[in-house]
Amino acid sequence: MAFSYVPLPRLIYRVGWGDDPLAYPPLAILQSRSGGRWDDPNYRFRTGYYADSLVTCFVEVLAELRPSPKALAKLLKMGGEIPNMDSAVSESLAHKFASIVITERSPVIDIVAPKSRAAFEILAGRKTKLKAGDFTSSKTDVPRRAASAAYDQGAAGILAPSAEATAPINGVTFSIFETELGSNVARIPLVTQVVRPATEEVSAIAAARVFLGI
Repeated sequence: MAFSYVPLPRLIYRVGWGDDPLAYPPLAILQSRSGGRWDDPNYRFRTGYYADSLVTCFVEVLAELRPSPKALAKLLKMGGEIPNMDSAVSESLAHKFASIVITERSPVIDIVAPKSRAAFEILAGRKTKLKAGDFTSSKTDVPRRAASAAYDQGAAGILAPSAEATAPINGVTFSIFETELGSNVARIPLVTQVVRPATEEVSAIAAARVFLGI
């Protein structure tokens, strides 16, 4: 059974380290952090992370600063004040860059589509059905194995709902695979249109902070 493919948007976005949005992260850094959601479990290739908007990017990047709802409720109950996160946000974004990248609308796998989930179930030899939420939960074993299977099928990358930028943003992420480990070349043509310090994207940062409550 084949996966379901969809074309990339003409423009995709990225917020991350370095002023080259097309560069893949050093393998040593990936391994030290146990890899990202769509990284190959065995690091046979690297994954570049993009999104449908800069707001989605900033939500993904700043999500780790979001306070625990229980801890926040407890703080407010004790008469405390919501902490000012300006310094933490500034520190998180201080050395990052925001980028706009042009694509040729190449096809990628829509991994949460029923057809794709069924294809992955067969490839993985699963006896239980997968739900869309299995790809966005805090456990990353399923998405990482799905990325590996997609790569082996010759796919250029994966489209999936953002695990952090949920409703009402409903962000979408695009994970683009490297041709092979160390090549630093994507499986599809990508061209950088704009690169600037992340802190200059004031409106997108503000929207992400409102969504995250920071």
